[in-house]
Amino acid sequence: MKSLSKILFHYLATAVLIVLSVLLFNVVLYVIIGFQIIRSTNFISRTTGQIASEISEEDGRPALSEEGYDYLEGDYSWAMLLDDAGNIVWQWQLPENLGHSYTVPQVSAFSKWYLDDYPVTTRVTDYGLLVTAHPRDTIWKYNVSESLSFLHKIPNAIGAGLICNLLFVAVLCLLLGFFFYRSLRSVAVGIERLSRQEAIRLPEKGMTELLARQLNQTSRILEQQKKHLKKRDDARTAWISGVSHDIRTPLSLIMGYADTMKGDPALSPDHRQQARLIEEQSLQIKQLIEDLNLTSKLEYDMQPLRLSSFSPAGLLREIVSGFYNQGLPDRYAFDLYIDPGVEKMLVKGDRQLILRAFRNLLHNSIRHNPQGCTVTVTACPDAEGICFQVSDDGCGIPGEIIRLLNRDVSVPSASEQPPGTPHIMGLRIVCQIFQAHGWTIRFTDNHTIHIWPGKEPEQPS
Repeated sequence: MKSLSKILFHYLATAVLIVLSVLLFNVVLYVIIGFQIIRSTNFISRTTGQIASEISEEDGRPALSEEGYDYLEGDYSWAMLLDDAGNIVWQWQLPENLGHSYTVPQVSAFSKWYLDDYPVTTRVTDYGLLVTAHPRDTIWKYNVSESLSFLHKIPNAIGAGLICNLLFVAVLCLLLGFFFYRSLRSVAVGIERLSRQEAIRLPEKGMTELLARQLNQTSRILEQQKKHLKKRDDARTAWISGVSHDIRTPLSLIMGYADTMKGDPALSPDHRQQARLIEEQSLQIKQLIEDLNLTSKLEYDMQPLRLSSFSPAGLLREIVSGFYNQGLPDRYAFDLYIDPGVEKMLVKGDRQLILRAFRNLLHNSIRHNPQGCTVTVTACPDAEGICFQVSDDGCGIPGEIIRLLNRDVSVPSASEQPPGTPHIMGLRIVCQIFQAHGWTIRFTDNHTIHIWPGKEPEQPS
C-alpha cells in the first residue's frame, strides 16, 4: 500500500500547487487591473489639470491656449468655465440646451453625478470653476462614502476570506484524494492478489472503471490458462505413469530371459554375449523409466523429501564402493578425496535422493566415456559449509549443455532445449534434486561440476 500512499501524496501536492498557482494568478491579475483603473482615473484628473493650467486672461476675459484646445479635442465633448456667481464666462462646443448660468445646488449635483447625461469633471482655477465633459456612455460615476472604521476592517476581512478559501480548498482536496485513494485501493489489492495467481473480481465503477475491467479480464484469462495447464500436466503425469507401468512387465521378462540365456552353457559365447548386452540395455531402459517418473514428480512437487541429517563423507564412500562392487571395468577409475574437516560434518536432506544425484553424476562420466576415464570426487570445507567437486579426464560436457544448465532459471525441459541438443535426462534429474534441497550446482567447465549445500559463495574481487 506504500505505492498508493505515494500516489495520494503526489495527487494532493499537485492539487495544492494548482490552487496556489490559481490564487497567485488572481492576485497578480487583480493588481494589474487595479493599477490600470487607478492610472486611468489619474489620467482624467491629470488631463483636467493640464487644461486648467492652459487658461489665461486676454483682454480681461479668460482664454485657452492652443495646447489646451488640443487636450480638449482628444477626449472631451465640451467644456465651460463658471465664475463665482455660476455664470458661464468661457465655453467650448457647449450644447445649446445647456443653460448660461448654474446655481450652487446645480453645480453640487453635476459635480457628483452627471450633467445632461454627460460625465463631467470639475476643477477650481484662478478664473473660476472649469467643467469638462466626456462623451456620453464612456465613464461611470458613482458617489461613494464609507466610514474609516469599515475601511480599516477591509484588510482583515480580505485575510479571513483568503484563509477560508484555503481551508475550503484543502478540505475539497482531501475529500477528492480520499475518493481517489479508495478507488485505487481496490485496484492495488487486485494487482497484489493477481501477482499471487489468485482470482479477482474488482468493482467496475468510478474513475478506475476501465483499469478494473482490464484487470478482471486478465484474471479470467490467467484462470483459463491455469486450468488448461493443470489439465495438460495431469494428462502428462497420467501418461508417464501409465507407460511406465505398462513397460515394467515386458521389461522384467526380457531381463529375466536375458539373465537365463547369458548363463546357459548350451549357447555359444557370442549368443551369451548378446544376452549380456540385452540385459545391460534393459537395465538402461529401466533406469530411464525411473528417471522419467522421478523428474515428473520433482517438476510438479509430487516427490516428498524425507529429510534427515547424514554424513556426506560416508555417502560418497558408499557411492564409489558401490561402483567397484558392481564390477567396474578396468578402464575406469575413481579418485576420491575427502578433506579431514568434512569427516565430522553433517548435511540435511533426503539421503536417497542425494545419493542418486551423485550416482547419476558419476554414471554420466562413465556412460559418455566408453574408452575409459578417471573420475575425481572431492569434498572440502568452504565459506558456505562444504563444496563438492566432480570432474573427469574424458570427453567432457558439450558447451551448449553447460550454458543450458547454468541458466539462472529452472532446469530446461525437453521442449525448451534447442534442436539438436544432446540428451540430458540424467543431468536434468541431478539439477532438480539439488534445487529441491536448495543446493547450488554450477558447471564451471566441460570437465568440472561444483556443488554447494546452499548458495554459491561469492568470489573474491
